[in-house]
Amino acid sequence: MTDARPPLRALTIYATTLLVLGLLFVLGLMAGSQWLSPSDLLATIEGKSSLLTQISVMELRLPRNLLGLLGGAALGVAGAVMQGVTRNQLASPGLTGVIATAALATVSIRTFGTPNALWLPMAALAGGLVGGSLTFAISGRRQLQPERVVLAGIAVTSMATALTTAILLVSGSEAAELYYWLAGSLMGRGWQQLTLVLPWLLIPLAALLAMQRPYRLLQLDDDLALAMGLSVGRWRAIFLMLSLLLTASLVAFTGPIVFIGLVAPHLAKRMLGDRPQHWLPLSALLGGLLLMTADILARQLAFPQEMPVGMLTALIGAPWLIYLLNARTTPRSL
Repeated sequence: MTDARPPLRALTIYATTLLVLGLLFVLGLMAGSQWLSPSDLLATIEGKSSLLTQISVMELRLPRNLLGLLGGAALGVAGAVMQGVTRNQLASPGLTGVIATAALATVSIRTFGTPNALWLPMAALAGGLVGGSLTFAISGRRQLQPERVVLAGIAVTSMATALTTAILLVSGSEAAELYYWLAGSLMGRGWQQLTLVLPWLLIPLAALLAMQRPYRLLQLDDDLALAMGLSVGRWRAIFLMLSLLLTASLVAFTGPIVFIGLVAPHLAKRMLGDRPQHWLPLSALLGGLLLMTADILARQLAFPQEMPVGMLTALIGAPWLIYLLNARTTPRSL
């Protein structure tokens, strides 16, 4: 955990990432079925445009952008936590079965009941907790070898996907909506969904970003961390529970969005090297950047149709996973 790179490099990376995020946010407000020029967007913000444009920007695109930014940050931090506290570079919400089982729980409760939207994150959390625990139990509690975790996660994900498909067969008229939801999308998410998911994301996100010292100590050997006064088992459980909460609550409202939790932490580590104090905040920014980029592409690539954002993140993330698995054969991998 040497701090070999100068602070200027970190400041430059943060500033550049924030600048790109800002540009993407503005682009997300302009992109849609009706493209807006910068002057039109400014007129809309000042309340000088038509009512239709006002609704399109302020009631649809703005909350969607905010959900993409916050959701991406949540997935990035959840991935960084899983990789950090398990010391497994392939651990992520998508590869540990958490997202698939959270989706299974959400589909189940929507098919067999008429739940209040406030209960969806709880159902997804319960499902994600079962899936994540099952993956780590199968892969071996004390020997969390990356390949074993991935294989166990694939097994749990396959089982959850099969059960989800079986439930969809009996879901009746709601099947079409659930099929699209399972592809992962931000389409149609407005202020209502953002308001519902906000506390489920903001509170654990703020807590994780504030717990820098235990996070850094968990990167050390367990015996060394214990000698420095850290209750390793308790803190590891706290971190994993909060990361599960972040992931599951987002799945409840957007559907499964995979691979951002894998890619964002790896990008953060490549940018700033062996400095754990930057992994969580930079993973949050990069996660938001990745999800907002995928969402803007999802709106435009098949215009006037809209592609599921989960499909785009999978197209980006799957090659990255293959690259990581191949790179592990070299000493400089991961």
